Amino acid sequence: MNIPAVLADAAVCLGILESRYRHTPLSDRDIDAALARPLWPAGRRDTLFDIIRPGESVCLIVSDSTRKTAADRVLPVLLAGLKRKGCSLDDLFVLVATGIHRPPTPEEIEQILGAPAARIFQGRVFVHDSDDKSNLVSVGATKRGHEVRVNRRAMEAARRIPIGAATYHYHAGFGGGRKALVPGLAARDTIAYNHSLTLDPTQDRIDPRVDVGVLDGNPVSEEMLEGAYLCRPDIIINTVLTPEGELAGVFSGELDMAHRAACRLVEEICRVDIREPANFVLASAGRAPNWIQSHKALYNASRAVRKGGRIILLAPCPEGLGNDRFRYWIKKPGVEEIFKGLRKSVEVLGQTALSTKIRGASTILVTQMSPADVTDLGIATAHDEDSAVRQVLDQLKREGTGKPTYYLMPHAGQVVPFIAPH
Repeated sequence: MNIPAVLADAAVCLGILESRYRHTPLSDRDIDAALARPLWPAGRRDTLFDIIRPGESVCLIVSDSTRKTAADRVLPVLLAGLKRKGCSLDDLFVLVATGIHRPPTPEEIEQILGAPAARIFQGRVFVHDSDDKSNLVSVGATKRGHEVRVNRRAMEAARRIPIGAATYHYHAGFGGGRKALVPGLAARDTIAYNHSLTLDPTQDRIDPRVDVGVLDGNPVSEEMLEGAYLCRPDIIINTVLTPEGELAGVFSGELDMAHRAACRLVEEICRVDIREPANFVLASAGRAPNWIQSHKALYNASRAVRKGGRIILLAPCPEGLGNDRFRYWIKKPGVEEIFKGLRKSVEVLGQTALSTKIRGASTILVTQMSPADVTDLGIATAHDEDSAVRQVLDQLKREGTGKPTYYLMPHAGQVVPFIAPH
C-alpha cells in the first residue's frame, strides 16, 4: 500500500502497521518434522501416525473457504505418512466445518484441499449443515448447562482430526483449535448460545471479558473449548499463516496445548504494538470476498483510531454483503434495535452487524459493492482512495484538526494493533 500523494503535506504518518516477521517458507520436510513433534502433556509423545490404526474410519475436519489454512500443504504430507504406515486412504473422509456459513462450491473444495487431495477424496467430502437435525447428535452439556449438538458423521468415525489455522478473532480471542468443532461442526442453536456469551448480561455492550487475543477468562472461548472437548478429538493440526498467506508454522497435538502454541506464533506475526492511536487509518481488506469477511479489517483498523477519528477502508467485496441474514440485521435502524434483537435471538451475523453499525459511522468505504448493498450497509462511500482521503481531511479540518496523524494498514484483516503500555 502506497501513501496517497494528497497526504504528502496534509497529514503525519505514524507508521505502516504490518507484520515484521520474516521467515523461510516451510517445505514438506518441515511439515513432516512438525507432525513428528506433537505437543502433549508430560509423558505422552504419540504422533497422529501412532494414533491412527489401519482399518479405522478417520474424519479429517477442514475449514470452509472463508478461512485460509494451508490444508492443501498439510494433507499431502499427512496422507503420505498414513500410506507408509499401511493405512488405506479409502478409510478416510473429509468433513468441511462450515458452522453457519454457506457450503463451499466444488471449485472452493479443490482450493481448500488442493487438487491431488480433492481427487483422492472425490465422493468422500461432506459438508456440515448446522440445520440438518437428522445429522446432529448430542455430545453432552457444558458447565453452563447448555447442550452441545454436533455433526453425527464426525462422531461416528473412529478418529477425529481437526485441521485449521490459528488466527486472531475479535470475539473468540483466537480462531483455530476448538473452533473447528464448536462452532465449526455444531448445530445452529449450539452456535447461537456460544455467541450469546459475547453480550454483557446486563448492559447493551459487548462483555468486557470478550476481546481479541484473549483466551483465559473469555466466556466465548471457554465455552467453545468445553464443547470441543465433548467431541473427543484425537489430535489436532493447526497452521499459522503470514498476512501474505505463506505457511509459517505447523503445530499438532492436544487440542488446547497445540492451539495455544500456534496462537503464540500468531502473536509474533500478526500483533503490532503502537504508542498512540491516530486521527485516521487508511486500511485495506485485501481479497476478502464479501463484507462479512471485510469486517475483520474494519474491526482491526478501529483499534488504531482515537475517539472521534476516522477509518478509510478499501474493501472491494466482489460477493457483496455475503449473506442475506446479515442484511436483515444491518438494516435495523440503530444499535439499540440490534441489541434488542440479539437479546431475543442471538446470531453471529447480528453481532457482525452491531460491530459494523458502531464502527461504520466513522468510516468511508471504497468498494465495488452494488448501490443496493451499500445502501443497506449504511456506510459512506467514495469513488476512489484519493476521494476518500480528501473527505476525511475535510471532515477533520472542520472539526479543528489541522494536520492529522494516520496509520496505513495494508493487511488490516490479518494484522491487529494493540496500544503498548507506557
